[in-house]
Amino acid sequence: MTDATLGFGFTFADLASREGLMRLDGIFLDQLAAEDAALRVRLLAARAEPHALTAKDESDLIVALGPHLDGFVATLFGIEAQTQALARLTATLDPVHACKRLFVQRRAVKKYPDPSSFDAPALRSWLEARFGEPLTEPVFATSVARWEGCGDAEGIDHALRYAAWATLTDAGRAAHRGGTLFRVPHRVDPEHLVPIETIERDGVTMQRLPEHDWRQREGFALTDPGMN
Repeated sequence: MTDATLGFGFTFADLASREGLMRLDGIFLDQLAAEDAALRVRLLAARAEPHALTAKDESDLIVALGPHLDGFVATLFGIEAQTQALARLTATLDPVHACKRLFVQRRAVKKYPDPSSFDAPALRSWLEARFGEPLTEPVFATSVARWEGCGDAEGIDHALRYAAWATLTDAGRAAHRGGTLFRVPHRVDPEHLVPIETIERDGVTMQRLPEHDWRQREGFALTDPGMN
């Protein structure tokens, strides 16, 4: 990126000076006034008396300003297309988050609190036959929404059973490890963030990571592929 590509007629040198940042702030406030005049007033009031804001009011203000600031920064650095593409990708996960909150957490785990006896392979096969494609989180979420819309009681019950199994059993959590749909909030013990097991070897008691969590290291490369 070169200075000529910055938006609003700015250069990188401008961003390194107080005068340039004040001018940039003025442009942001003018743009905010055009988009949401009341929000601009809230921002200026908060700046004038920052200690008068409660923690909740401050959080609400930051959340409200977020979309406006995102767009402003994207224009400044000429990354509108990339930002919009990322927003569209993020929006594709909305059905998954809605299904997790409204279907998995509020219905499945409450209706079937002990799914240990469920035949998970049979449930999955039945669901995939109805889906017409392999079970993935987006497919599960969109199908559940469609079945709820048309009142498909049989489909909903199979989905409830599978969701309960995937969320509440060790085998279910292992099958969907790394996903988000079948994970519900749980109590965290800060003293035991890393799961360990105690073993005895040659008369010595020791602790180690369970074998199913082991990852073989080759050379000095990371064993975790990281996030996409």
